[in-house]
Amino acid sequence: MAGSKALLYREKKGQSARHNTYVFQDSNNSFIEVTTHEERQTVNRLQDRGGRWLRDVFLPQGYPESVSPDYLHYQFWDSLQAYCSSIAGALSLQATLTGLGVGEGTATPLAATLTWLLKDGSGMIASIAFAYWRGSQLDCNSKQWRLFADVANDAKHFVQLLGPLLPVPFLVVMCVSAVMLSLVGVAGGATRAAFSQHQARRENMADVSAKDGSQETMVNLAALITSITLLPTITASLLLTWLTFVVCVVLHLYTNYRAVRSIRMESLNRPRLLSALHSWFSSASVPTVEEANMQEPLLFGPAFIPAYFPHGFSLYLACSLQWALHRCLGREGKVQELYTTTMANFDKDNYLLCGNLRERQLHIIYRTGITSRQELEAVFTAYLCVLNFVHASEGCVLSAEYVAHGIRKNTPDSEIILASKQLAKKIFPAFRDSLAGKGWHIHKLLLAADEWRLT
Repeated sequence: MAGSKALLYREKKGQSARHNTYVFQDSNNSFIEVTTHEERQTVNRLQDRGGRWLRDVFLPQGYPESVSPDYLHYQFWDSLQAYCSSIAGALSLQATLTGLGVGEGTATPLAATLTWLLKDGSGMIASIAFAYWRGSQLDCNSKQWRLFADVANDAKHFVQLLGPLLPVPFLVVMCVSAVMLSLVGVAGGATRAAFSQHQARRENMADVSAKDGSQETMVNLAALITSITLLPTITASLLLTWLTFVVCVVLHLYTNYRAVRSIRMESLNRPRLLSALHSWFSSASVPTVEEANMQEPLLFGPAFIPAYFPHGFSLYLACSLQWALHRCLGREGKVQELYTTTMANFDKDNYLLCGNLRERQLHIIYRTGITSRQELEAVFTAYLCVLNFVHASEGCVLSAEYVAHGIRKNTPDSEIILASKQLAKKIFPAFRDSLAGKGWHIHKLLLAADEWRLT
């Protein structure tokens, strides 16, 4: 190729990988790889090869661009909690086998089999019941229910470890632990799927879930080796057994808390939305995604209180209009008057807002075709209504720009709601744009709304 330019190109696999350089060779009529001396040393290093292999085996393809920024932090703490949980599980497993009579001449295979089958049946029934009772909450408050699953998992280990010492049939112990395990399975599995969906940034949820399973399997294998090595020594002493168990449980709960706290959800559930509303009406700004997630209560608060709303109010979303009218007035109220007023106040909106403010109740009724933006506006209006009510009736401080016109202490509820709605129409766009500007996904609301629609 004398007198002509050399044909070459460079490529790499993934953002953090090294570049491969190829040049066209006339004698072979093909492109061959060329490396500098420094690159050759890097390629030959076992550490570099091993690192690339581990990344391919345990991390999603395209890492780190294919996952959320909080992925590595979460996986680190999640791996530690899995290790602690496996050690605690090994200790409780020995107690379970002891309770079943393993090693005793009086125990029969049939008795152990029946006990195991009844245990499985109890767990199956509990799984169905729990999924029915709280299934819709697991997406909305995934972080809180993930912690619940971990506490239930440790409680299961505790019951199994304590079982042989209790003055009750071991069948009862097995059934109780199976119920707890079923709660772990439903809540833990569902919330893990929600986390994988959050972490996947290239429509690669299956890959993220698969690699998460590989990481957990590797951690459990390490815990298995540890258990095989140390279990004979630990279980020889009852005191050492319980001391080890308590240490594992404490570390398990702590690492789980750190793992869940590291998640930075961009979607708006009730706790994060209330945090944003409180910040907006206090300082005319909304928190960033990281700030709101750090402030989100994980152990108590809105996630575990149905219809929670500030100042002691209850807010019911997408409820039945018939039920809302009854709740607002009771049996002897003027239902027709409330219905007519509410329909007139919101005749051009895709939602209705009615309530009994003195009883601290608010109800949002959705019309068919309501959008996520309109849902957000409805909650914003309800929040503004609550602020104006407590400002007028209790003297709570409220910035003048958020005080609706004409509201006094004895103003009827319907007039407070209408005045708040009119003010909300003016200031809501700024709140919505501020949320979007801070990186919130305002098109994805996880508010656990019911399914009633006004047609």
